[in-house]
Amino acid sequence: MSKNFRDIGKRLTIAGVGRFQVMALLQAARYYLVHGDLDKAKSFGLNRAIFYAWAKYYGPHTQQWRRARLEEILRRGVVRERKTKCPEGMVEVLGECVEESPRGYYVISGREQSPREYDEKIVGKINKVIDYNRVWSVAIDYVREFPEWILRDQQKFYKVVYEPVRVTFFKEILQGRKPRPSQWLLDKIKSLEKTYIESRKKQKTLFEY
Repeated sequence: MSKNFRDIGKRLTIAGVGRFQVMALLQAARYYLVHGDLDKAKSFGLNRAIFYAWAKYYGPHTQQWRRARLEEILRRGVVRERKTKCPEGMVEVLGECVEESPRGYYVISGREQSPREYDEKIVGKINKVIDYNRVWSVAIDYVREFPEWILRDQQKFYKVVYEPVRVTFFKEILQGRKPRPSQWLLDKIKSLEKTYIESRKKQKTLFEY
C-alpha cells in the first residue's frame, strides 16, 4: 500500500467518511437510475445505509447470501426479477423491504429519513474531503455500468455493486481515478445474460410446436 493511499485513508477517517457514506451514496444512485426521483433516492440511500449499519452490529451475521460466493449470487435468478414478500406495513423497493412515511420517504424505527437529513449526514461529510457533486457524478457512472436486473435485486446489489468498492471508492476518486467494475465481472454478467436469452429462445421454440 502506497504512502499516498494511507494518507488518503487517514483524511477520510478524520472526516468521518467511510463505508456508511459509500452505501448511502450507491444506494441513492441505484434508486435514482431506476426511478428517477432524486429526493426519494436520497431518503432511500440514507435509509439503507442505516439499515445495513444496524444489521452489521446487531443483526444476524450468518445470512446465507452474505456468505455466498459472488458467482453463486450472480447465478441466482439471472435477469428475472426476484419477488420479495415484505412484512405487513412495509413496501418492496428494489428487492428491499422498507417502511414508507405519509410523505413518501422511507422510515426506520419510526423516524423518517428525509432528503435534508441525507444532505447533512452524507453530502456534508463528503464535502469535507471532496466536492459531493463530483462524487455523485462518479457514483452514477459506476452504478450505470450494471444492468437493471442487478440493481433491482438486494443480494446482487450488495455483493456485486457495493461490496467490491466499499473500502476503495472514495480513495480512488481522491487519487484521480474512477471506480469501475472489474472486466472479469462485466464479462461474467454479459455471459449470464447471453445464456439466459438463449435459454428463453429455446423455451419459446418448444412451445411453438
